[in-house]
Amino acid sequence: MLRIRLSRTGKKKQASYRVVVADADAKRDGRIVERIGHYNPLPDPIDYRIQEDRALYWLSVGAQPSDAVRRLLEKQGTYDRLARLRAGESAEALIAEYEGRPLAAPVQAEETAVAVAEPAPVVDVVEETTSDEEE
Repeated sequence: MLRIRLSRTGKKKQASYRVVVADADAKRDGRIVERIGHYNPLPDPIDYRIQEDRALYWLSVGAQPSDAVRRLLEKQGTYDRLARLRAGESAEALIAEYEGRPLAAPVQAEETAVAVAEPAPVVDVVEETTSDEEE
């Protein structure tokens, strides 16, 4: 069984963590499957970032988060988006929502047909002769 959990890094009394996907039987800082984010509890406000697309993928295939990671994912809103993903929404739309960018609208066939059918403007090219050629 896979777990999404924290792996400790940093010096003594200055801990920072990586959010990793690892086998449940692996050591805390042992072999991992994938690193999907980081968490630093020292600054105020707390600094953390978890890749939304990878977290949604691993949760959808059955990885179980630890309690600490579960709180981070809830704070980030990943669990709400996971429920919407399971309800049938597009993963691309959910990721775009998280990143705050608009989802690229598909181009309709009529618009491309009109753009291709319009002829290019005609430009007249006038050649100028130099005085050497006139002599």
